[in-house]
Amino acid sequence: MVAIRCDERGFDCDYVTTGNVEKVIFDYWDHMSKEHGIDYSLGTLEKYLKKKISAQIPAS
Repeated sequence: MVAIRCDERGFDCDYVTTGNVEKVIFDYWDHMSKEHGIDYSLGTLEKYLKKKISAQIPAS
C-alpha cells in the first residue's frame, strides 16, 4: 500500500489518499485537478510514486 499527501508536494492542503499504486495515482490526479486546478499527467504521478516507494525500501 502506498500513500500521497498534498502537503508533501508543497501544497497547504491536508488531502491524503492511500491504496494500491493505480488507485492512489487516479485519486491524487482527480483531487489535484478538481481542488487545485492542476492537470498532472498520470505518467508523471506514477514516476513520482515509484521513486517514493523505491526510496522507502531499505538497502540490503
